[in-house]
Parts: sequence; C-alpha cells; structure tokens
Amino acid sequence: MARTKRMSGGSVRLIKLCLIGICSACLICGLTSASGHSKADDDDCVKCHTRAAGRTGEVVGIHRASTHGKSGVGCTGCHGGDPAQPDKVKAHVGNFVGKPDANLTLAMCGRCHQQQLAQFKTSRHFPERRGSPRIDCADCHGAHSIGNPPEGFSIAQFCAGCHGLEYLPALPQPFQDLLTLSDELRDGVNRLSARGRGPSDEIIEQRKKIRRLTAEIVHPTDRDGGLERIPQILSQGEKLKLQLKSR
Repeated sequence: MARTKRMSGGSVRLIKLCLIGICSACLICGLTSASGHSKADDDDCVKCHTRAAGRTGEVVGIHRASTHGKSGVGCTGCHGGDPAQPDKVKAHVGNFVGKPDANLTLAMCGRCHQQQLAQFKTSRHFPERRGSPRIDCADCHGAHSIGNPPEGFSIAQFCAGCHGLEYLPALPQPFQDLLTLSDELRDGVNRLSARGRGPSDEIIEQRKKIRRLTAEIVHPTDRDGGLERIPQILSQGEKLKLQLKSR
C-alpha cells in the first residue's frame, strides 16, 4: 500500500508538471498571438525590406533603434500581412495595412496603449466629430522611430508649427517650457550615449517618470491641470539636467 501511495504521489506530481508546461506554452502562444509578433516574423519581413532601396530599406534600421524595436514589437504586430510569403503581393494580403490613416493609426496604437488613447480622445486634438481626428499618434511620436526621433527633431518646435499661428493661439509659457524640457532631456541622454557613457538606471527611471507626467498633461490637453502641475515637473527636470551634466 505504501508503494502504491508513493507511485500515486509521483503520478500526481508528474501530472502537475505537465499541466504547468502546457499552461506555460499556451501563455507564450497567447502573448505571441496577441502582439502579432515573433522573431521569425521580423526575420521574414526584414529579408525583403533590407534588400529594398530608399526609405523602404531604411525603415528596418529605424525600427530596430526605436522603443518598439528594442522591446520586441515586430512588423506584423502593427502591419499584419503574411511574412511567410516571399512574394511582396502575397505577403501584403489579408489584414495587411501599409500606411494607416489617422483613424486606423489610433486604433492600431490603442490596442496596446489603451489608457493613452482614452486620454487623447478627451483632448482638444480629437474633435467632437469622432470620425475625423485632426492628428494621430504618429504625427507626434513618429511611425517607426518611436522613442528615438530623428536628430534635430524638436517636440517644442513641432507643436509650435500649429500653436502660435494665425488660427491657433500660442501655448501658455509653462507648456512651452515643458516641451522644451523634453527636448533638453533627450539631447542630454543622447550626448552621454555619444560619449560612450550611457545614462545610469536612476537617470533612466527619472526621465521615464517625467515623460509619463508630461504625457498625462499633453495627451488629454489638460490646460488647467497642466498649469498646476508643470512647475513641479520643471523642478524635477532641472535636477535631472544637472545629473546629466555631471556624468
């Protein structure tokens, strides 16, 4: 009887291990399916695009240097299609979207960034006629260069391309200072990296915090709340700029 119990206990443990393995495999498959991404997908898309000339080929390097590229978001995660097909026409079929319009871009980005999309939809950048947004995520963040904008890009200047012209009043000075801070922190981090002295984990976390606080004001275009909270963010930013200069 004792032997029977031991065998039964061993069998139970074996069954548990099998179930854990099955559940883990299902979880991995579910995550891959949800994001539409796998390493093989990237490889297959990249094979064609790296052979192409001009922007079509350059986009691979741009994406790889971006936040999405570094975090494992692949081509099919946003564009769909069938990366297993070597022929361009066959690869760009089904649910493939090459250049999404503003509405589709919002839906595409919102699959992962639900909170940010909800904030944006309450903003002045998203008019009452919901089917016709004036701008979308890619207008500010870029399409493939997210988190790693081109050299010389300035979010402060970008916003001033509309705000301050004859049909839109200029942003309040605190908002302009907040956007300038974003540019300055990005430039400070890039200068460190160019010298081979990447920012510390503490600096990275502080910058992420400032960017998150900034986004919580900018995405919903929260003017009143922004005017109240921006001074504290600017103060944090000045301290971080000193840390960047001291490294």
